[in-house]
Amino acid sequence: MSQENVEIVRAVYREWALGNMKAGVELFDPGIAFESFMPDADERVLATGVEEVESFMRDFLAQWRDFRIVAEDFQSAGDHMVFVVGRQTATGRGSGIAVDDALYSVWTFRRGTVVRQLFDRDRRKALDAAGLPA
Repeated sequence: MSQENVEIVRAVYREWALGNMKAGVELFDPGIAFESFMPDADERVLATGVEEVESFMRDFLAQWRDFRIVAEDFQSAGDHMVFVVGRQTATGRGSGIAVDDALYSVWTFRRGTVVRQLFDRDRRKALDAAGLPA
């Protein structure tokens, strides 16, 4: 199952690299737990459930032009998790400021759906969440 999950996540990231940020939503468990950072602030975002995640993403993406997430490496973390090394790039709609930031993510699967997603700029935190050595 772990390699299958890696390929599923890889397909989502291919779409995200093209700017299709709606890709992968169909994989979300109805009770998904989502945690992320804000690229332009030190605050954390916690959302539970597909509707909360979609609402957050809609509001978040409205602030950016050309938002992309590009993966650089995928690693299986046990049978149910995938660790991804990547970057997010965008330009602020209001400010015009370009963002190019490291992005580490952990996807946790259960019975074919994503039950948890963690996005962080701290590699060690993401590795810990995936149960991988730093």
